[in-house]
Amino acid sequence: MQRALILVKSKSQADTNLFKKIKGYPGVTEANMIYGPYDIYSVCEDPSNMGIKKTVMEIRNLPGVVSTMTCLISE
Repeated sequence: MQRALILVKSKSQADTNLFKKIKGYPGVTEANMIYGPYDIYSVCEDPSNMGIKKTVMEIRNLPGVVSTMTCLISE
């Protein structure tokens, strides 16, 4: 199983709605709002890197997303 950490920077006032959408995505196993340069982090799991890429692209296209950073998790 492939895992990735997805950090999301959002527009102000979009945090809560965006967080709820990201948390409900298939493959997202964990999500939390955070303080710092990014506003939300999520952990995504999928059998393939292509599945993770698809989820990342869908999150990037959500209204209110300014930028993302994806880090593949090595175990």
